[in-house]
Amino acid sequence: MEKRILSVESYGIYVVCIASLKRFLEKKQIKRKNLLAVFQNNYELYIESLKEGVWIPIVPINSIDYEILIGRDEIIKDHWNEVFTYDGFNLNVEDGNIWIGSLGSLVNFKISQFKNPTLDSLSYQTLDGQTLYKGFRIRLEKGKYRVAISGYKKRVTTDSTIYGYGFNFELTNEFISYKDPREDEQYTFNMIL
Repeated sequence: MEKRILSVESYGIYVVCIASLKRFLEKKQIKRKNLLAVFQNNYELYIESLKEGVWIPIVPINSIDYEILIGRDEIIKDHWNEVFTYDGFNLNVEDGNIWIGSLGSLVNFKISQFKNPTLDSLSYQTLDGQTLYKGFRIRLEKGKYRVAISGYKKRVTTDSTIYGYGFNFELTNEFISYKDPREDEQYTFNMIL
């Protein structure tokens, strides 16, 4: 299991393969840097991106630090209570890498940020010198994945992160349907109510 701390500043998290996103944007001749506006203002394009497994937006959630947990093996043993699990989201991994990050990074999206193969995180320094992470790379075999997203709350709160999101990636031969994580009636990703 991989575990990282993500500082969310824009009420959401994205999961994306940059190669899949780049191919999709080129195919649709999209050159705007504000990808959030592109998908918010064009519902058909947004749905097509979900069907093709281009990305998974996880919204709305509070803007705090979350532990991001990859794989399920050790999560429950690691002092977590599961709050929810939603399954069946599509993700197409074309280059062996995915990025999980704060949704605000897509407001001024620069593909050049992700091109350096040795760069495994996007971070910034606060005024008091603390490093906060707004995105990080996860190595994942090329292929199509069915993704399960789980929300967790720590049983014992001893540090700054109380909540976490778990991601489980299961290879599949093809996408047979899609799920829209923005359907508020069906999905509640926010654990702080």
